[in-house]
Amino acid sequence: MKRRDYQPIYDNTFRRNRRVRRWEIWLLVCLLVGLGVFGWQRWQHYERQRLANYPVRGVTISQDSGYLDYQSLANHYQFAYLQATSGATYTDDDYSDNYSRAQGADILVGVTHTFSFTSSAKRQYQHFTATTGHDTGTLPIMINVGYYDKYNSKNPQMAAQGQKLERLVQLLKAHYRQGVVIYAKQAVLDQFVKPVLPEQTCWIADGELGDHADHAKFVEYQADGTINQNGQGQTVGFSVFNGRKSDWESFSQ
Repeated sequence: MKRRDYQPIYDNTFRRNRRVRRWEIWLLVCLLVGLGVFGWQRWQHYERQRLANYPVRGVTISQDSGYLDYQSLANHYQFAYLQATSGATYTDDDYSDNYSRAQGADILVGVTHTFSFTSSAKRQYQHFTATTGHDTGTLPIMINVGYYDKYNSKNPQMAAQGQKLERLVQLLKAHYRQGVVIYAKQAVLDQFVKPVLPEQTCWIADGELGDHADHAKFVEYQADGTINQNGQGQTVGFSVFNGRKSDWESFSQ
């Protein structure tokens, strides 16, 4: 008689349990992916609703943004700020090209200087004017202020740095007569900027869309955004003007 091959009952049970666990894991993965997609879509919808309250929108651009078509930008945005200088020596590699190409587009242009705690106001002013000349656009000049290294709210010598920022603002306003806006995170504005420039127009960096005081003329809601042009993603910052179109027309004249 042929010998029958008996399988232990626990072996069959183990295989069934393993198949069940695989199905459970697969269903759990599908559920998590579905919830993630649903959450992302809801967040996108929420952002679009909030953006609808800000009809005037713009971008901040630097050499990291790569080549941009400003005519295409003008179809979606009302302003563009171009990085020009930083401190007393650094110049953005693409500033001149960006400024030249932006002139033919129906978009308002501003330029940006990044404040340095280690260079005097006079040297920063001289570097900025030498680099930009009269090519500063029509919008207020942006000064980007951010803490770094030992220069932060815990440094007892920051009061002197505040006086330096105040002097730079005075020099730029007197020379260009087109105004200045300070771009910084809310904490930097509160701790460093407002004590020396309490009435200064500001631009909230890396902020949230919502109710802001009137002196906050701009709000950046995405620092590292992406614009797709010609099949390529270009890195820009996304911001809005904190006001109505009529307010923008008055502000930008």
